[in-house]
Amino acid sequence: MESEETSRTAGKGNALKALVSFFTLWHMDITQEDMDDMERKFHLVPFVALFFSVFIIIEMLILQWLSREYGFGSDLFAAVVALATVYIGSKFIHFDGLTDFGDGMIVSGTQEDHVRALKDTLVGAGGIGVALIVVLFSASIYSIAGVAFLLVFAPICEVMVKNAMVFAAAFGNPGHGMAGRQVSMTTTNSAIYSTVISLILGVALAVITCALFDMMFPTRMGIDVAAVVFGVIFAAVASAVVGYLMARNANKVFGMVNGDILGATNEVSRPVIMISMVLPFICWL
Repeated sequence: MESEETSRTAGKGNALKALVSFFTLWHMDITQEDMDDMERKFHLVPFVALFFSVFIIIEMLILQWLSREYGFGSDLFAAVVALATVYIGSKFIHFDGLTDFGDGMIVSGTQEDHVRALKDTLVGAGGIGVALIVVLFSASIYSIAGVAFLLVFAPICEVMVKNAMVFAAAFGNPGHGMAGRQVSMTTTNSAIYSTVISLILGVALAVITCALFDMMFPTRMGIDVAAVVFGVIFAAVASAVVGYLMARNANKVFGMVNGDILGATNEVSRPVIMISMVLPFICWL
């Protein structure tokens, strides 16, 4: 029994190691065993968001301090910094999936034509157009949140976009590419595990960032943690819905969910999840 428990713990460690190495700039030496564990335990991917969350929190604290002391920066600048962090930090791997998804969706023809455009290494007008819309939408929503509230909401958002990826994998038909085995091994139970993990991480980040917010603005009315926690719940629901709809659409158009669809889900879900937190919070206030 003890060796079985140790094996499960080691498996989770191997999976996290592979997930971090695969989805971030933090390169680690991983083995095929690590990759196998990653495919079996894809529901652990929300933990990868902590890598981005730490950087975003530090950046927003610095930008808030610069704004308060020197009047430097703007809400739009903070939005660009936060988005650049996740784009660069993920090696643009999800953004690449978004452009491929755009090309595959826009092209006319049979399912084979859609798949051919999806897998084409060249980026067409569809890919550029879809990516441009998603990036502009993301930047706009992040700007609405503003530099102060990005400290609270942006880290939580990164956790939830990973949850959306798990839902897309859980409800998608596996393809024959690199992510095929990963999608086939991600079940509805995986989606439930991922949601629980995302809610726990989201609430923890809410408590920490709200405390930091109050430290940065001691003379200002503190941010309501309860309102942010409700935002975490709304974000979890939004991530599940977007992930499911992306899988459903991909199954219909491409007949499968592959790595490009998972990457596109990561990017498409971000502005939806952010607005699902910002709007209820504004209404709460």
